[in-house]
Parts: sequence; structure tokens; C-alpha cells
Amino acid sequence: MDKIIDFLKRLDLSDGEAKIYLTLLKSDPLSVRELASKTGIKRTTAYLYIEQLIEKGLIIKLVKDSRKLIAATEPKKNLSILTEEKLSTAKILQDELPNMLETIKASISPDIDHTESEIKYYKGKNGVKKIYEEALRAKELRSYANISIMHNILPEKSQTFGDALKNNKMFEIIEDSISSREQIEFQIKNANNERYFYKFLPKEVKLSAADTLIYDNKVAIINVDKQITGVVLHNISYFNNTKAIFDSYWNMLS
Repeated sequence: MDKIIDFLKRLDLSDGEAKIYLTLLKSDPLSVRELASKTGIKRTTAYLYIEQLIEKGLIIKLVKDSRKLIAATEPKKNLSILTEEKLSTAKILQDELPNMLETIKASISPDIDHTESEIKYYKGKNGVKKIYEEALRAKELRSYANISIMHNILPEKSQTFGDALKNNKMFEIIEDSISSREQIEFQIKNANNERYFYKFLPKEVKLSAADTLIYDNKVAIINVDKQITGVVLHNISYFNNTKAIFDSYWNMLS
């Protein structure tokens, strides 16, 4: 019964229409009073559903022995007609979709950003660890990093880093220092060299943030100056711009 009702609702019948139609299919012609009693629908509401079902061709009114009755029509023919109408409407919508999308695009102000935007803030080691756990699950991750600072603050990140590179790719642009180069030597021993790529910044260039992570339409910024904090910006346009700048700088570095 549930399958039948679900099918009828997909043909745009309401719950009340479906209940009345199924009741009539399983019985002889009924008066409106009898139909309302059997379905538990108020007579005034039943009249409305009856008119809607007549318009759909699923039921008819008839007179028998001076009694005004309601009866279901032959389901095979009339449900087939409704199904064909549904398919025809879907085809028309499909054909009109490209033009409609262009019309919608032309009507939208270019100053309005409809992309998904979200900002999340994190504090302390545990908060920042959540950012790294999410970022290192991304299929592709880019990062501007002072890895010597981050290793001192989150030494356990190295293990997470190694595990992540079993399946994902990472590109790092690293602030150059003796400590950073030592840490890189340690990391590449524990990482998949086919998935981890790094380049050093010129020695005179210093990063203002300890780490900037670019991944999955997000940009995360980690700071450790006075306290450990992180902010994750989820915005497709900002992500694409930041990624493009990273890739351009990456190609310029030796």
C-alpha cells in the first residue's frame, strides 16, 4: 500500500486524493457521505479532493437509482495518461533549463556573492590540531609554513603528516632556516616522496603566520605569537585566488 501511495504522490496526488482514489478502487461506487466515512475525511474536504481527482481523470460521478455516486476509472489507462503528462512536463523543463539558467544569471547582480562562505575560529593546541587533522585529509594540500616553529609547538603533527601522505599530495613553501632544513630531512624520511613536494623561500623572506593551509575550498591561518590560534575561511573565490597565487609563486621558486 505504501508503494502505491508513494507512486500516486509522485504523480502529484495529495495524501487525501490518494486515500480517496484507493478507497474507490477497492469498492463499489460510493456516495460522498460513505466515502468520507470510509476515509475519515470531512465531507467538505472530500468534495474538494473529488473535484481534483475528476480533473485528473481518475474518478467519475454517476447516478444509480437516483443516488449520486463516485467511482474510480480504469487505472491502467488513466494512470498511464498522468505518467505521460509528467514525462512530457519533465522534458519541457529539461529543454527550457539552459535558457532559464542564462535568464537567471542575467538577472542576478554581479555584486552579490552566492558562494558558500564561513569563518571558524580555534584556540589552543587542541583547536589547531583539529585544523591539521581536517587539512591533512584533503586530497591535495598547499602550505606556507615555518615548520621549525610548528614542530616545536605540535611535534605530534609529524606522525599525522606522514600518515596523510600515504594517499594525498602536499606542496609546501617553507621559511628557510637551519632548523627548518633539519626538520625537512626528518620529514622526507617518513613521508612518501612521490606525494610530498617542498621549496624554500628566499632567506630574506619571513612569514607572518606560522602556517597557512590551502585545501578543499578553504584557507586556514595558524598563528602562535602570543597564543596558539587558528582561523579557517571557507569561501570558494578566496580559496581559488589564494591557490592561484601559491601556484604562481611555486613556479617561480627554484
